[in-house]
Amino acid sequence: MGMLHTLDLENFKSYKGKQVIGPFKRFTAIIGPNGSGKSNLMDAISFVLGEKATSLRDLIHGAPVGKPVSNRCSVTLNYKEDDGRMRSFTRSVTNAGSEFRVDGKVVTVQQYNHEMESIQIFIKAKNFLVYQGQIMSIAMKNPKERTALFEEISRSCELQAEYDRLKVELQKAEDDAQQNMNKRRGIAQEKREAKLERDEAEKYQHLKDDLVSSVVLNFRFFST
Repeated sequence: MGMLHTLDLENFKSYKGKQVIGPFKRFTAIIGPNGSGKSNLMDAISFVLGEKATSLRDLIHGAPVGKPVSNRCSVTLNYKEDDGRMRSFTRSVTNAGSEFRVDGKVVTVQQYNHEMESIQIFIKAKNFLVYQGQIMSIAMKNPKERTALFEEISRSCELQAEYDRLKVELQKAEDDAQQNMNKRRGIAQEKREAKLERDEAEKYQHLKDDLVSSVVLNFRFFST
């Protein structure tokens, strides 16, 4: 599985102008005093990964205090594949709203999300960021709620319809198998009964034949 390589930020929140963050390692800790931009870096990552923002214009450096330095801002996530190939995902705030690019090419939000899914980032499931306090929130959930959460993260919930269909088919197959088993048992019982009837009929026929033979012999004996 690949990894985050670098982040390119341009006029995003507290990051004025163009800033390159990274390269990152597979385990990276970001430390610093209050106000140094740690939270804004997390916001940049969540933004480029497709999380919704309450006010896009406020993401531009200086906009919250009425002094925006530009009419746009952007975050580019440079992703390094296991084989060394680089891919880039860019999300920008413009006058028209959000703009999405994959490897420099403008795409729709649906195409952007699809490309994210190709690197195992599922925006709807939110399986890529764990915020402060979220772990305790998960721990406090009841078993049913945790199961629903894990199903959403793993996307197994998307297979629910297929699971239900196969479950119905399995139940039908089991019912059919039981009916066939009952039929086989019924046929076996009928065969046993038929064999008994045949044996009794053959026994009766033998007794009848013996009786006829005995009568014929007696008749011949007395006739002579």
